Amino acid sequence: MKNLFRTLAWSAVLPLLASGCFRQELQVAEYHIPDMASPAAEAYIQARLKGLIGVKTISSNLEERTLTVSYKSSTIRTMNIEETISIIGFSVNNRPANPKAKLPEGL
Repeated sequence: MKNLFRTLAWSAVLPLLASGCFRQELQVAEYHIPDMASPAAEAYIQARLKGLIGVKTISSNLEERTLTVSYKSSTIRTMNIEETISIIGFSVNNRPANPKAKLPEGL
């Protein structure tokens, strides 16, 4: 009887514990992009980030040259977003731009 009670108790508790491990947490991060000086650059960066799996929303402030991204932390990390911005040719926070990146004309 004691073993049956333990088994039933664990079978009720384990699914509750496991569900917390797979929560999809939405996080928000802000990135300072000093080279984002035009609407064309702003649109280019947003278009490239929208293709990343886990990125949900992107908003920007051209005057302050900042980009705010909400993303699923279980799918992508903030460093991956920073690296993508750097790889496409823009310095971000303290990460330098990729010197080999070829930006479209006018950026």
